[in-house]
Amino acid sequence: MSFLNDDFLTESEARALYAAGDAAHDFDHVWRVTTLAIRIAQSEEADVTVVRLAALLHDLPAPAPDGDAHSHRQAHHFAAAENARKLLSARGLGTEQLANVVHCIEAHRFRDQSVQPQTLEAQCLYDADKLDSIGAIGVARAFAFAGTYNNRLWSEPWSALPPDDAKPTGHNYTPVHEYIYKLRRILATLHTESARRIGGERHRFMISFFDRLDAEMQGRE
Repeated sequence: MSFLNDDFLTESEARALYAAGDAAHDFDHVWRVTTLAIRIAQSEEADVTVVRLAALLHDLPAPAPDGDAHSHRQAHHFAAAENARKLLSARGLGTEQLANVVHCIEAHRFRDQSVQPQTLEAQCLYDADKLDSIGAIGVARAFAFAGTYNNRLWSEPWSALPPDDAKPTGHNYTPVHEYIYKLRRILATLHTESARRIGGERHRFMISFFDRLDAEMQGRE
C-alpha cells in the first residue's frame, strides 16, 4: 500500500484533485512534498497523519474568480486550507488534527509571512514545500513556471539584478529573478534540523547552476 493512503484520503483521490494544477504545482509536486514531509515528520517525531494530509492538500487548485490565475495564487493557501477543512471534516477527522491540518496549509507560504508555522507539523510542511523549491527540482520548477506564464528565461546576471523594491513583474520576471528574490533565501527560513541537512546540498547546487547559467548566457563558459 502506498504511504500516501490512509482512512481519510487515498493517493488516487488526492491525485484527482490536482488535474487542473500547472506544471510547477501539479500532483508530481504534491507527491514530492508529501514524501519529504513524512520523512521530516518521522525524524522530528511529529504527527505523521496531520503532516501527510496537509501535504496532500496544501496546493489544491481553485478557479480564479477574475481569470487571473497568477494573482490568484497569492492567496491560494487560504483557499486550499478552507477546502481541506470541508473535505476532512466531512470524513470525520478529529477536531484537533483538523485544526492543525488547516494551520499547516495556511502557514506554508514563503511570500506571505502573515501566518507563521506554530506547530511542529506546520514546520514540517513548510520545510518540505520549500525544499521542493530549491536544488535541481527547484530550478526546474522555476523554469516551468516561467514557461507557463510566457516569461523570459534570462535577461541579466543575478549579480546585476535590482533590489527588491525595483524588481520587474510580468514577462520580464525570469527564473534568475526568482532565484535572487526567493530561492536563495529559503535555506535560512527552514525550521527543522532534518530539512536543513537536506537543504544545504540543494542550496549549493542551485548557486552553482545560476553561476553557470550566467556564464553561458554571456559566452564566458
